[in-house]
Amino acid sequence: LGMTADLLSEWLRVLQDERLLARRAQLVPELVMTGPETAGAMLRDTGVVVRQLFANAAESVWVCGFAVYQGREIFQALGARMTEQPDLLVRLLLNIDRPYGDTSSDDHLLARFRQRFAETQWPTGVRLPEVYYDPRALASDDAGKSACLHAKFVIADGRHMFLSSANFTEAAQQRNIEAGLLIESERLATELSQHFQSLIDEGHLRIVKWYGTGFGGVSSTV
Repeated sequence: LGMTADLLSEWLRVLQDERLLARRAQLVPELVMTGPETAGAMLRDTGVVVRQLFANAAESVWVCGFAVYQGREIFQALGARMTEQPDLLVRLLLNIDRPYGDTSSDDHLLARFRQRFAETQWPTGVRLPEVYYDPRALASDDAGKSACLHAKFVIADGRHMFLSSANFTEAAQQRNIEAGLLIESERLATELSQHFQSLIDEGHLRIVKWYGTGFGGVSSTV
């Protein structure tokens, strides 16, 4: 094309600089907060970010570790999106623990969770998601072997990653002082989801089996 060696070298340098800037810009996180607003702060709102991630998901949503108490309201946008996108993969990794002093069998505790989640925490009429748990959380504290699934994140479409201290409760989403980061990075989101996929594949996390149509009137054969 008639370019001199010096001009070609400069063009390649500029191209490399642009690619580095684009890569760095992709990794710049946005602060996401719950709590009282302060003067001059331009921060994203936790509840808004979670709803947007759910409402805009096209392929997959991972939700990990959040305590769920007002799930029916918080998952409303996700349920609507699942109805719009029947192939949307929704995978929840939740901490199902043993209440202090409860001597019920693991099966009984899981049955109580299934009923509570499907009847009070999940949008009515929406197919149930995949739910996984760490069986060590069901161990008695006296045995010294219990553990908590405490990591908290949302990954949407293998690209948008939200890390936050805010649980899925009305207080945490709207009133508490909570802090989080929203990052758009396919590499980081993939690494995180692959790690938890490995925990599933190796049996460290187990699936909750939904039985029949007794929960919320929604059939599921997971």
